Amino acid sequence: MAPLDAPVVVVDDDDFTRTLVTTLVQSLGYEVCGKAASVTEAMAIAHECHPPIAVIDLDLGEGPTGIDLAHGLRKINPNIALVMLTSYGDPVWMGQKRELPPGAHYVVKGEVNDPSVLGDAMAKALADPLASQQGQRAGTPLSEGQWEILRLVAAGYSNAEIAKRQSLTVDAVNKAITRLVKQLDIEVGTEDNTRVLLTQTFNRITGTVSERRS
Repeated sequence: MAPLDAPVVVVDDDDFTRTLVTTLVQSLGYEVCGKAASVTEAMAIAHECHPPIAVIDLDLGEGPTGIDLAHGLRKINPNIALVMLTSYGDPVWMGQKRELPPGAHYVVKGEVNDPSVLGDAMAKALADPLASQQGQRAGTPLSEGQWEILRLVAAGYSNAEIAKRQSLTVDAVNKAITRLVKQLDIEVGTEDNTRVLLTQTFNRITGTVSERRS
């Protein structure tokens, strides 16, 4: 069993959430050696206090992601334990193609209301920081490419815009969306209604509301 006084760095770009997570981590008996709102701040803290564990928000706003930070922290300390906080059941749902470092666990934020969920993830990460099995991933019938198209539909992009972003033809996107509708058992209606239903399906599966384009 890893010691509860193991110094922890907490990273989240939202002030309220960062304070909330810090308080929760401390209530579990851990010492928080630093709080950071960005990758730059977190790396500086890691160089200074050499924490054996980090609790990191997956989405740190514009710029490098929590996954990028996790890899950066592993360069400083190859054995640092990593716990990722996310609004999604799987990083691929937010368009992240980079894999988490080995042994990283992730916890859905909606489950953190139960302190034992975060506590269990932290304890497991500390006990075996480089475990080959990551945190539990929600099973889905879709490939990463299909998830990205579904995510972009939910974000309000047109088929032509999706085709440009994904380096596909519009016809390929049309066919991909048709396959999505079939695989997700969505009743076919008008094009606009189909997009609404795809968006609702994405939000239901991920347990969140997609960030719509401005």
